[in-house]
Amino acid sequence: MLEYIILGFLMEEKLSGYDLKQWMSHSTSYFFDASFGSIYPALKRLETKGYIHCHEAIYGSKLKKIYSITDAGKEYFLEWLKKPIKFSKTKQDHLVNIFFYKYLPKEIIETNLKLFIAEVESLSDKLNKQKIDAEKNHCIEQYAYMYSTMVYGVDYYNFVINWCKDLLKNL
Repeated sequence: MLEYIILGFLMEEKLSGYDLKQWMSHSTSYFFDASFGSIYPALKRLETKGYIHCHEAIYGSKLKKIYSITDAGKEYFLEWLKKPIKFSKTKQDHLVNIFFYKYLPKEIIETNLKLFIAEVESLSDKLNKQKIDAEKNHCIEQYAYMYSTMVYGVDYYNFVINWCKDLLKNL
């Protein structure tokens, strides 16, 4: 996921590794963050694949490596971005896709959001059935903390679904 975030930021402008970390800290860190120890190896991998280009430049008295996205990198990034979003129960990776959706046509965004909503609704239905089963067949008070995490899951899925539906309305 980190490589896609880097490519997405480089779609905006040329950046150093330090600048990339600053962009993350101010924008994606609430759902995806990375350390310098992860960013620099990812930059090297992207450069090796031909998706970015690095040149050195002097800023003030410092020599900096500045990264820019190549045409191959743009194509690779946009192909990934066009794919339907996969929901993760334990991560918020779907937000990485949506964060960069300004690079896609509205039709693809609409299709991907509808598919994503359907996927989350299916998971929500399953968890809600388990919740109802737990309420009918188990002593909720005895398992209050376990049950509360199930309620959290149902509420979280509903939040994601409603948030995506609102996003669709505003397209």
